[in-house]
Amino acid sequence: VLATSVALKTQLSPINVKIYERATSLKPTGALLSLFPNGMTALQNILGSLQTKSETKATLFDVLNQQSVSSQCTIIKQVQEGKVTDERVVKSVDKSNEGKSPGRFILWYQLQNILLEALESASLVDENCISLGCEFQSYSFDNSTGFIHATFKSRTDMGDFTFTKTCKLLIGADGIRSTLRPLISRSGSGPQIRSYKRIIFRALIDANGVDPEIIPRIGAAVVYKSATNVGQIFKLQSCSEAKTITVTATASTEDTEEVVRQWHSTEAISNWRKAFSDFPTDVLDLIDLCPPSSAYTNCVSDLQIDDKDQSPTLCWSNGDEPVVLVGDAVHGMTPSLGQGGNVCMEDAIELAMIMRRTTKTADTSIVDLTHAQVMETIRRLQSARNGRVVEIHRSSRNQASIKLSADSSLKNYQEKNEAFFRRLYEWTPTSIS
Repeated sequence: VLATSVALKTQLSPINVKIYERATSLKPTGALLSLFPNGMTALQNILGSLQTKSETKATLFDVLNQQSVSSQCTIIKQVQEGKVTDERVVKSVDKSNEGKSPGRFILWYQLQNILLEALESASLVDENCISLGCEFQSYSFDNSTGFIHATFKSRTDMGDFTFTKTCKLLIGADGIRSTLRPLISRSGSGPQIRSYKRIIFRALIDANGVDPEIIPRIGAAVVYKSATNVGQIFKLQSCSEAKTITVTATASTEDTEEVVRQWHSTEAISNWRKAFSDFPTDVLDLIDLCPPSSAYTNCVSDLQIDDKDQSPTLCWSNGDEPVVLVGDAVHGMTPSLGQGGNVCMEDAIELAMIMRRTTKTADTSIVDLTHAQVMETIRRLQSARNGRVVEIHRSSRNQASIKLSADSSLKNYQEKNEAFFRRLYEWTPTSIS
């Protein structure tokens, strides 16, 4: 949402952008974003118009340059019929983001704060630009005026109330469980969410409160259960600049996504500890240090894409009304390639650049664009993004489906699909390529 807003503001200023966010607060969580070359290109273009505000750009890239990820050791156990048949310890490895890895790492809340600062530093924030605790309900389109009337529910300490806002273009960046997507889908429901029966736990720990001897002892612990092809993974990533440790763990689950989403933070930590009860004591001690307030839990899932269609068209819009989806609302994908956030930012800058080109060609502002011109902008976005996104989505799903083993890593997958990863990383916005 923020990336799209900053992109629109910087590419089309002056423009009135209003953000209605379902969350009631913006707080630090354990989510760590991997920024790959394509994501970096998207961010550079999103912040590109802030050249006079060099502090904002420097802040972002200084954070990225100073982040390092340490993986001290990996414990691998082959478990079959309840017995440990093989146990190995992989030698300690320290690696920074320089050199081999094409990605950089940043805490999600850090990027969130940087984008907010970008809006503020460029004087792009209108009063009440961001409204928290506002859940989208429905919309209607006035064909005579070309305007959308969107209805939201606001949750406040004084109670809930609904309100309606009018806009020229309604952008849905409300995630894989989008409430807008079913309303614009021609099928009436849109693509279904597919669950992979795996749960992801994330949390953020203040490094100052952690015994420095624990981290080298743990590194990453991985248990592969060959009998069921289901693995438990526990990883630590130490972010030196932020003085924090992110903890990411995955395990199989029989709970439905609806059940997991309803866990409160303390319950998530308790279930996390239960899932890894057979891990080393240091792992359990570290789980106990995870603040419930930073806990983030969700299931591994994606939006289903028709496998029978070689070139399926995703649900970007209904083709008739000035409403468009971006990000996970269109192409929610598995985290196996670490591309979710990167592709979302690609959408953001692509939409903003295409819209800027439309207004420049029409020699008018976005408010004065005709309905036909707004719809042409949406069609151009779909044309520019659809094929690429489908390929990334399918590759991400294929990687998630690969049997977990010590030799089946992302690195091996990259080596076998070199041409794809070249296309993935060498991306530039269609509007400037």
